[in-house]
Amino acid sequence: MPIPRQYATNADRQAAYRERRRALASPVPVSSIPGYRRWALLLQQAQQCLDHVAEEMVAYWDERCERWQNSERGEEFTERVELLEELQERLRELVEA
Repeated sequence: MPIPRQYATNADRQAAYRERRRALASPVPVSSIPGYRRWALLLQQAQQCLDHVAEEMVAYWDERCERWQNSERGEEFTERVELLEELQERLRELVEA
């Protein structure tokens, strides 16, 4: 069964990609920010990236049939999502510290 198109054209797909990249980009070059502030900014960007990955993984999981979710591959995928959630929590602790 083919996956339905999310974007009508390649131009729409590219525009969405550029918008995601723009949302993650820092307005100030990170290399020009001193020490702790630079590291905090980089950690925040990493957190945004992980949040985005988690959203996509959950959407992927939701699109799969129950048979796949209960299969070995589905269980492995669930373990990866759980590891990602742990990583997100640890990173959140680091950013807030």
